[in-house]
Amino acid sequence: MGYKKLILIFTLFVALAAKAQDNRFAVADSTAEQLYNAGDWKQMIVFGNKTIADSVDFPGLRFKLGYAYMITGNYKAAIEHFDQVLSNDSAIFTARLYAYYCNTYLNNDLGASYNAGKLDTATRRALKLSPFGLIDSELESGIKLPNNSQRDNGFFERAGLSNRLSWRLQLDQSFMFFSQNIFRSLFDDKDADKYLSGKTDRQTEYFVRAQFGISPHVNVIGSYHYIYTTYRGSINNSNLGLLGIKYNGRFVDLQADVNFGRLINKTLKQYNTRLNFYPLGNLNLYTTSRASVLNLSGTNSFIYNQALGFKAFNKTWLETSVTFGNQDDYLDADGLYVYNSIDPTKFKCGETVFYQLNTHALLNLNYIYEKKTDIYRSVNYNQNSVTLGIIWKF
Repeated sequence: MGYKKLILIFTLFVALAAKAQDNRFAVADSTAEQLYNAGDWKQMIVFGNKTIADSVDFPGLRFKLGYAYMITGNYKAAIEHFDQVLSNDSAIFTARLYAYYCNTYLNNDLGASYNAGKLDTATRRALKLSPFGLIDSELESGIKLPNNSQRDNGFFERAGLSNRLSWRLQLDQSFMFFSQNIFRSLFDDKDADKYLSGKTDRQTEYFVRAQFGISPHVNVIGSYHYIYTTYRGSINNSNLGLLGIKYNGRFVDLQADVNFGRLINKTLKQYNTRLNFYPLGNLNLYTTSRASVLNLSGTNSFIYNQALGFKAFNKTWLETSVTFGNQDDYLDADGLYVYNSIDPTKFKCGETVFYQLNTHALLNLNYIYEKKTDIYRSVNYNQNSVTLGIIWKF
């Protein structure tokens, strides 16, 4: 008899607990609905987070919380909640559409494309999206101004194109050209030009990078960079590759990769880790930290880069960067930029201004200050560089 009484008490307790939980869900759902309909997004965020912390969690609450974050500009947090909705039901296309927009606002083209591929056909048609198409094109033109009588000005040009090959695969390509006159002589500077032949250092380059989305948050990256160099009668063909993986999180994006290959008859390996931090969940404030170990024909160098960017004015962003370490043959931006000039850079800092001209065009103006070492005369000198660029979003 006592055993049956215990079973009855336990059953009653479970029933009361379930009813109390149902009441909590009902109250949370009703309150969230009121805040959502009233457009009280700040209070919706406070209430939603507290409710989830109190172990009351359901897709409707997550959707409203994600929408509130999206409206207030925290796109990283919004994506996290929309993903929770989609993990319960991947066919909720409204959550998928908002996740697409949030990734777009973060310039995460591959994340946006991944979500676009899971939208219904009618929505994709309305947005004019297809698995094949152009993403953006880029043009850059720069000049390097060395404070060195035996170094002429250097000139850099780049044209780039990014396109989608499928909903999960993005291909980026660039063609680059660099030239600089390098004087090397025991004669007076004014006469140095007469005693040299083939003094121009010229490079023609091709770069290609493929990014594949394993999931909405994990990408694998591979790149290849070919460099054709002519200098003082010598011709060199350099081939460089990269393999890496990237994770996009709520506050941080993490990437680990390795560069490898031969650069002008030198064996190169470079191991990199990068962390992007978005404290506001958008591009209004962000930092980028990158640490690299460069092994060049058996000699190791440690290089560290730190950048801070923020939205200064309407349509205007500023980004400050500094790089420490011996940057002789240093590779940056997934192997896109190869710093293999005649004279190595020992320190570098700079400022970039981004201006959103319209919905398609983003202008950028970059200034770089470098401390360099003349390898022929063992003297240090400064170099100033200015680059103007434009990105056109299709």
